[in-house]
Amino acid sequence: MLTGLLALILLIFVASLMGVFVLLRKADALYQALRPLMAFRRLHQGLALAMEEGRRLQYTIGRGPLTGASSTGSSLVALAALDPIVRTALRGDKPPAVTAGEPTVYVLADNTTRVACRENRAEERCQPQPVRLVGMEESTYAAGAVVMAHGGQSALTLGLGHMGGEIVLAVDASERFVGGTDHLTGQAVLFATSDETLIGEEALAAGAYMRAHPMHAASLWVQDLLRWLLVFLLLAGGLVYSLIR
Repeated sequence: MLTGLLALILLIFVASLMGVFVLLRKADALYQALRPLMAFRRLHQGLALAMEEGRRLQYTIGRGPLTGASSTGSSLVALAALDPIVRTALRGDKPPAVTAGEPTVYVLADNTTRVACRENRAEERCQPQPVRLVGMEESTYAAGAVVMAHGGQSALTLGLGHMGGEIVLAVDASERFVGGTDHLTGQAVLFATSDETLIGEEALAAGAYMRAHPMHAASLWVQDLLRWLLVFLLLAGGLVYSLIR
């Protein structure tokens, strides 16, 4: 009971801090003050290059179910980054080619993409199928991503979500690949083969770096603040303990 109450208090405290950051600082200031990550810089450069060349971006959002204990977070992050990616790509001639390997993620990704296309008055460019369910098994998912990378003539491939070692096939087929995953084998493969890799919590920061919503950036600020607070408490506790002894 006490543990649950403390967790609730901590959750309310963190949410309040995020709200304070959003209210007191402009969204652009929150985004611009984020620590630079080369992978996201490469991604923005790749998006700009794709629009300049009249080519498309391929975005593969993994095959992890939203109800999976180990894949929920990464799948939600991949979906959060989808909307700003689609809206940015629609400034060019071609919408992104989005692939998914899990039905629930596919449905949400398809709806997100169609809404972005409609709000940007680009329904015709997003037809007939803006998001494709390429396969739910490791081998079929990787094969579908490879086909899209070749057939879609993608200038850049971005991979986020739950992906294992099979992602090496998509990396090999892509001209440039930037990505991150929560799967340890997938992380090792991406680190060894891709142009830029998002390691660990870097992949979970995709929503903030793609400017999905100011709350994403505020959450990173709160994380840093809590880290420094924890460091201070540990140092203070150690100092007090040494003085008492």
